[in-house]
Amino acid sequence: MKISKLKIEGFRSFGFTEVVLNLENKLTAFIGLNSAGKTTALEALKKLFGATLADRELTRQDFHIGKNENSETISERILSIEVRIDFSEEEQDSVPHFFSEMVVDDEAKDPYLRIRLEASWNKSALTPLGEIDVKTYFINVAEAEEESDENKKMFPNHYRNLIQVLYVPAIRKPAEQLKYASGSILYRVLRKIKWDDRFKEEFDSNIKGINDQFKGLPVFNTVQESISDFWGKFHKDERYKESSLEFGGSDFDSILKKLEISFSPTGTHKPFGVDELGEGYRSLFYLTLVCSLLDVEEKLAEIEDDEVIGQTSPLLTILAIEEPENHIAPQLLGRVIKILKTISDKENSQVLLSSHTPAIIKRLEPESILHFRITKEYNSEVNQIQLPAKTEDAYKYVKEAVQNYPEIYFARLVVIGEGDSEEVIFNRLMNVMDVDFDDNIITFAPLGHRFVNHIWKLLNTLNIPYITLLDLDREREGGGWGRVKYALKQLLEIGMNREELLAIDGDTDNKTLSEEDLNKMHTWKTEVNDSDLEGWVESLKEYNVFYSSPLDLDFLMLTHYPDFYKSAVPKGGGPQIPDKEEKIENFTKKLNTAIQATLKSENAIGETYSEEEKELMIWYNYHFLGRGKPTTHIQALSSMTDYDLEINMPPVFSEIFKRISEIIKGSEA
Repeated sequence: MKISKLKIEGFRSFGFTEVVLNLENKLTAFIGLNSAGKTTALEALKKLFGATLADRELTRQDFHIGKNENSETISERILSIEVRIDFSEEEQDSVPHFFSEMVVDDEAKDPYLRIRLEASWNKSALTPLGEIDVKTYFINVAEAEEESDENKKMFPNHYRNLIQVLYVPAIRKPAEQLKYASGSILYRVLRKIKWDDRFKEEFDSNIKGINDQFKGLPVFNTVQESISDFWGKFHKDERYKESSLEFGGSDFDSILKKLEISFSPTGTHKPFGVDELGEGYRSLFYLTLVCSLLDVEEKLAEIEDDEVIGQTSPLLTILAIEEPENHIAPQLLGRVIKILKTISDKENSQVLLSSHTPAIIKRLEPESILHFRITKEYNSEVNQIQLPAKTEDAYKYVKEAVQNYPEIYFARLVVIGEGDSEEVIFNRLMNVMDVDFDDNIITFAPLGHRFVNHIWKLLNTLNIPYITLLDLDREREGGGWGRVKYALKQLLEIGMNREELLAIDGDTDNKTLSEEDLNKMHTWKTEVNDSDLEGWVESLKEYNVFYSSPLDLDFLMLTHYPDFYKSAVPKGGGPQIPDKEEKIENFTKKLNTAIQATLKSENAIGETYSEEEKELMIWYNYHFLGRGKPTTHIQALSSMTDYDLEINMPPVFSEIFKRISEIIKGSEA
């Protein structure tokens, strides 16, 4: 059995509209920026299925207060936390416990269970914090059907033993978790051991012998007498007249409270206790403790009845781990996730974790991730990661892209570029344009133009704005008009308004580009100073799609800062250009070869490029086809001052950074 849905309404940052979290996998990750509601969602499960009264207790602060509400004027509030529980074929043994409470959507559909906590808070003249009423119900009607009070049945307290949440907070206290506590997993495991009567008698005898030996020591008796003497002076109550200093623990509860784990060898000739470990190892051991106890509990269920006491294990234990990355070295996080996946595969376990680090996210399947964000109304919003269908070629590409650049999940704005060159250049331009990507939580992702509509769909789903910089690739195969057609098609794929997107600029009859013309756009011939092409490039900026024109970003930088890039060569290096006056034939051959290599065609002549641009293609060929692109940009940029960059800034960069500032300001409004 597993929780397949968690529905939250009116609980802390979750507002008055019900939010549904689909937990399709047995290991699910909650991700997002700080204070987005991840911990709140884990806490919601604890309020419903916590092992102790303290875990399940609700306070005034648990009830949602809207952005502009004055808490002093609120007289009542309600909240609800509901789960849907489904049962797999392998876990049909759990069904009999809940059979009479199960519901079904339709014939031939699998039955499921609905459990809901409903709570109300009312202001009180007698109690400063108000009065809270909490009830938990089975909901005996399918999700799609209308509810009434008749469909609610009280959830019996003894059922709480069947479903329990084990919450691992961000601040780890492993020593405390080792102590014997009612309701803990350790308690559940140790209580199942049948303590042999003979063992108990021998244990009591040994404890008595140790106490007698201590009492035989003169100094020990001095301590005992001093305590008894002063105790008698402080009070005269006959009930507590005698005091005795001795090792207690003849009952097993006392012994279990003193259980400790030590680690050796330590290099100090003494074992270390849990509290002597570093923060990282303490955090790892906390997770070790939780996982191993779940494993032991499962194994004890298979032991013969004469060795253990009854079957008291929950049918489902939800392991809710907050920030598993805390204090742990990044290279160990792979092991942590692997162990958690192993635990989630067990029949009696489900794992939910919260995180805001890419190091964790890149190790998880995107389908198992839920993205949390806070809206402008300060409410938690939760969205699933959407990928193309697994049957599409785009699936593998997009999945690998988001796993390689998980930072996009945590961004307020994503700048999408073609490759590594863009990342190097944007990192340098941040200083010149006075827009700090880190400070504004802007992520650059070199995801290329391939399948870009799926990246756009993903970011739209997560409500993360984005700006895209593509190469125009004029005179390359599929470039120029082909690149414009590609962008238009991709924007239509994500649902942009066709009439607005394909409106023909300057047409007095408000005509739009026909489907036939759009499909043929890539065949249109690119002219010198093609105003039609530039017009479409300009219109796409309204959709945050920009182009490195006329070719790509590398050529753009070379044409705007030619002297710096010509200087970015090793001593004695360079493209070895023949003198175009003295060796015109050799120069022409070198030039034609560079044009063909740059435009990636043996028939290319660069007819839409100026003579100066074509000559720069010799340098383009040398720098960006024969050497590493990022390395060349780093070398050239390091020789430029901010002033050098600013006075020759390509207009497209100024436009992009202006748009970035507008989006960031809009998100802060």
